[in-house]
Amino acid sequence: MVQRTSAFVFVAGLLALAISILTSLVPSTATAQTAPNPGYLVVVGKTTDRAKIASYAAELPAIYASLDGYYLAIGAPGRGVTWLEGPWTDRSVIFAKFPTRAGADAFWWGDAYRAAIRKRDNAGVFSVVAIEGAGPTPFEGAGSGFLIVMTGSSGKGPADPDASARAAASLIDGVKSSGGQLVNAPSIGQFTPMEGDTVFDRFVVAAWPSLAARDAYLASVDAAEAKRLRALAGISAVAAVNGVPRSQAPTAVNPNQTAVAPK
Repeated sequence: MVQRTSAFVFVAGLLALAISILTSLVPSTATAQTAPNPGYLVVVGKTTDRAKIASYAAELPAIYASLDGYYLAIGAPGRGVTWLEGPWTDRSVIFAKFPTRAGADAFWWGDAYRAAIRKRDNAGVFSVVAIEGAGPTPFEGAGSGFLIVMTGSSGKGPADPDASARAAASLIDGVKSSGGQLVNAPSIGQFTPMEGDTVFDRFVVAAWPSLAARDAYLASVDAAEAKRLRALAGISAVAAVNGVPRSQAPTAVNPNQTAVAPK
């Protein structure tokens, strides 16, 4: 009887130890699985009234800070932005991050920004979309490089969707082989228009740990093939944008005459 009791106590002790170990692992596993994906705003625009934009831009830092949002990339043509395809050669690009996709909505539709945005009425033209990340932002900060790829069908023939899908697949392969990662899902329709009209149905952002790594991809055969397929699929606009320090604040004055102040 004593031996049976001892055996039972021993087994129960092992079970308790196992349960304790498993329980200690659950929180970290659950956190990793349920951590929300970041949200982003992609802004393409051109300023027509710098005085208004200056007043508007002064309101932005506090609004971003209140929602833990910040810029990943911000610039104008010749100053951190290089247009590689499409008609928007005179436009600036803003790429901003929030902890969640809901955070991007809270910024855009919040009372503070709704009041601030009135200050840029009739001060420029803007196209804005919100996207959800596919996981943690792979690379960010000064020195990182981004590629923003916008594509749409020309509607000229049944081969367009196939070419569009092959262009996206080619982009994915080239980005991975060059040491980069996609920031968001590359599927059609994985974005929300926030302002302006867009003829694009796919917005894809890729990131690299350095400008050199991104530029090496852009000079590669893979990049040339993706560009060829995008041309077959329809229309596209592609911009290389340089990462900035998390602390960089918006500026309303830009040496480029057609540059836009940040959103």
